[in-house]
Amino acid sequence: MTTYDPRRVGAGLLARLIRLLRRSPLMYLADSGIWTYRGDEDLKLALADLAADHQNFIDRAETILVDDELELPQSAFPLSFTGWHDVDLGFLLGRLTADLAERQREIARIVEEADLAASHDGVTAGRAAELIREVRAAIDGHLDLLAQQQARLAGKATTAGPVTAG
Repeated sequence: MTTYDPRRVGAGLLARLIRLLRRSPLMYLADSGIWTYRGDEDLKLALADLAADHQNFIDRAETILVDDELELPQSAFPLSFTGWHDVDLGFLLGRLTADLAERQREIARIVEEADLAASHDGVTAGRAAELIREVRAAIDGHLDLLAQQQARLAGKATTAGPVTAG
């Protein structure tokens, strides 16, 4: 018979969070050094800022695991991401937004589990729950920022009008 160990449960939740953030298309774009066309620097900077936030959350989750002498999770990007190397960031923005929204739903499920584990007086679980709630709030802001970027790009396309042959 196994006993409930909130420390291990908290570690498992942090491992899920790390994998969820690390294996995202956003982190793939940041880590792979994909070349992009000159142009929309606002979008590039926004995506770089979001990726930096996610890396910060990953680093903080790993610090909790290391402090408690727990195993760090391993992860790799899905092979399907390699097809994104020559795609315009404006095109990818919708996919990145949809992916982040799906990850936000998974984080909401993790928050519920983390709060339950923290209620059993586990220090690791409590720290995990606090960090995971912070990630959820940050991703709400990230989704808003991506929506603003999409609206800005749509506005740019509308004001540019159709191209006519001369």
